[in-house]
Amino acid sequence: MKNDPRSAVAATSDETTSQTGGHILVYRIRFLAAMCIAGAVFWYFGWWVARPSDPLGAVSMLMVDNGVITMAELLGLAIVVSGLAVAICGGDTAERGPLAVAVGLATLAARGGRMDMLILNRLSAPTTDGAIDVYPVMGLMAETWLWLALIGVGLVVGKWVQGWFSAADDAPIAADDAGSKSGWDIRMAIGALVIGFFIAWSVITFAAGEPAAPIETGQLFFALIVGFLLAALVAQWFFDLRDRIWMLVVVGIVASAAYWFGQPQHLDVAEKLHTHVAIENPLVRSLPIEYAALGAIGVLLERDFMSILFVVIGYAPREKPPETAGA
Repeated sequence: MKNDPRSAVAATSDETTSQTGGHILVYRIRFLAAMCIAGAVFWYFGWWVARPSDPLGAVSMLMVDNGVITMAELLGLAIVVSGLAVAICGGDTAERGPLAVAVGLATLAARGGRMDMLILNRLSAPTTDGAIDVYPVMGLMAETWLWLALIGVGLVVGKWVQGWFSAADDAPIAADDAGSKSGWDIRMAIGALVIGFFIAWSVITFAAGEPAAPIETGQLFFALIVGFLLAALVAQWFFDLRDRIWMLVVVGIVASAAYWFGQPQHLDVAEKLHTHVAIENPLVRSLPIEYAALGAIGVLLERDFMSILFVVIGYAPREKPPETAGA
């Protein structure tokens, strides 16, 4: 009877419902502390690792001399901040690991320049044969997925650290009928990817700025976070995804499609005259690190935003009844 899974579920439910306002306040303070630590680590140590050759340049793998060593050092920072975030927030908070990495990368990106500075630096870079790849589409797409993979490492570390809190809990976990639900989960994930792509694409196009306006950091960050937050909210509302890692794939797809179809105009003239290139398309105003970090922040804050929304409108979602094992 001690290891009955039904008794474990009941105990967890009683513990959740017995939380007071003080418990919630302490949890929020711990959450903010974890995110502030992640931002501070990447602000100082991340900039020391990935700072571009130009002090005003953008943070990008295209602006460092040895990208392999730089990414390895950033991987070490990601492991540290994700582990600390989960350890500070407590048990059952594995998603705080990748969120901490995303916050750190967003802080690192905010310290550098924007996409126009990246293109300007590549225009002015010395070359031996005169060929300048000002806007490397495949390089920008690959870098976006590389930053997303770095954020995904935070999820692995977060689950590992989360296991420390549940190591003493020896209650057996009932196995899910994965074989009968795998096909349905895949169809749900595809539907979430489609609807999330169009929502994020539309919001970013509308909110990232006018074509003739300069790039504003605050506006750009707001557009990316809100765009992917709304995409995750709607996708999760219509398609009950168990694993939110699928919505991180939406970030990579939107960024890849934007870089592929939204290349800046008059690049050939800029290559000849070495002049500044205006980024008119709102979708390509974001750097790969900004797409990955801010998109992941919006996706991973979906559950927190939904809980706040439920409190505001006074709606209590109905909990699913616990599945009991066979008699």
